[in-house]
Amino acid sequence: MPDTDQTQTPRRQARGRRRSAEILDAAEQVFADRGFERTTTNAIAEAARISPGSLYQYFRNKEEIAAALAERYTNALTTAQEAAVGARGDDAEELDVFVTRAVDRMVAFNAEHPVFLALFMRADAPTALTTAIAPLQEALAARVHEVIATHAPGRDSADIALIALTALQIARGIMPVVARADDPLASPLTAELKRALRAYLSAAIGN
Repeated sequence: MPDTDQTQTPRRQARGRRRSAEILDAAEQVFADRGFERTTTNAIAEAARISPGSLYQYFRNKEEIAAALAERYTNALTTAQEAAVGARGDDAEELDVFVTRAVDRMVAFNAEHPVFLALFMRADAPTALTTAIAPLQEALAARVHEVIATHAPGRDSADIALIALTALQIARGIMPVVARADDPLASPLTAELKRALRAYLSAAIGN
């Protein structure tokens, strides 16, 4: 006879992964609607159509849910950035082409994941949220650092880190308006964001 436990374990694991993904999908919408501070695990459970007790089998609190969303976005952003810049370490990629593609990809990403800006790109995040999303912020900064480094060979790593941070802050300041597709300023501000980043990066790198 087949080992029932061994047969059922993969099925339970698959169900667990599906349920975890469903909770994250629900949390994404609740966080976008309410913000991090006003979101409760009960609200997320209700949106996911499960009991709070069932939710706690997967996540102990909303900070863990935010951390799991951050991990999901890290993977998705890596894919988007790879598409924008090409293969990792591609020195032939022109900086202006990278800026155009990166901004376009980010606008599309924000349209698909509206909670990203509302939750993960805010400057006033509470400590619990900052800790949860730190890996995402670090991964994003590291990718921008890597791209800039290919265009500034020989530059000090600390200088490149500062340039990358400044570029990200420029994008962070403008992107919330750009991400609102119904805002009449979205399209012209997208163009201005690209121009600002090109000008800053060209001046900072010395191209």
